[in-house]
Amino acid sequence: MDTIQKILTLIKDSKGGVTAGSLEKELGYSRQYVVRLLTRLISQGEVHRRGKTRAAKYYPGTASNKINHLELIKERQGLSEYVVFDEVIRRMQLNTQLNKNCLTIFDYAFTEMLNNAIDHSQSKKVWITVEIDHANITFIIKDLGIGAIESIKRGFEISDDFLALEHLFKGKQTTAKEAHSGQGIFFTSKAVDTYKIATSNMEFIIDNIKADEFLRDIRQRKGTTVTCKIKKNTKRKIKDVFDKYTGDDYEFNQNIVKINLSKHKRQMSRSEAKRLLLGLDEYTVLDFNFKNVDEVGQGFCDEIFRNYPNRNPGKVLSDHGASDGVRYMIERSRK
Repeated sequence: MDTIQKILTLIKDSKGGVTAGSLEKELGYSRQYVVRLLTRLISQGEVHRRGKTRAAKYYPGTASNKINHLELIKERQGLSEYVVFDEVIRRMQLNTQLNKNCLTIFDYAFTEMLNNAIDHSQSKKVWITVEIDHANITFIIKDLGIGAIESIKRGFEISDDFLALEHLFKGKQTTAKEAHSGQGIFFTSKAVDTYKIATSNMEFIIDNIKADEFLRDIRQRKGTTVTCKIKKNTKRKIKDVFDKYTGDDYEFNQNIVKINLSKHKRQMSRSEAKRLLLGLDEYTVLDFNFKNVDEVGQGFCDEIFRNYPNRNPGKVLSDHGASDGVRYMIERSRK
């Protein structure tokens, strides 16, 4: 009988649960090794823990009551996002806790963000947290890899962190085209109620309830942490999110381009415009968001609203959120 089977037998035969300390004495292994095996059994749903620290006891199977907080640590190599998703659904009984719209959005967002960590992070492990309260379900996917911004900088030869962040949210941008389309972050950030990504000492937050976005400095140099929150009874349908950005042929062909993901509120040069337009040729409809942009240069506007459509006939360009001064420069470039 191997050690895992011995642990399962001892827990099953116990009437009041067993502690890690008692297993340590019974098996003759170190506490660290025993706890590591118990953690693996918990992640597999074979046992569950009640209590904390050294007084915690371990019992057979999953807890009979619904789990509202789940933490998993997985080896990235060979990990399948769908296997993890099924484990979360089963252990937290999400089919009974979320409405259909929420469960569908959670399915898409969770598997897409976990897949990004698996395909891009190069991290040894991935940390996963799922939590439910009276109103929302929140999940966190964390890795200690190269970081999303650094991955974009390397893959697309971009030197600036803020330009890389802009690029990350354009959609259809991926450093692993053989694996996926690069649409995951784009659609996830629009389907959930709140989307946060923390990497390279920055945290970018999209609040779809308040229709607001903001960027702030944080202390996270290594890896990437993505946090998504969804209302349990949300009325948002993921099909409506997809439909908003797809054409009649179901092709993903529309995008809202953010101008304000920068440490500067001034966008002046033609070269800045060219960097912004990088990777957008595949879209037919582009809407440029000038919210929080204080000033633009004539070269910047001229490149976007005159030269770019001239080089790419059939493009439909629009804008919103522009101040009066910025609006004047945009309209001037279109004449």
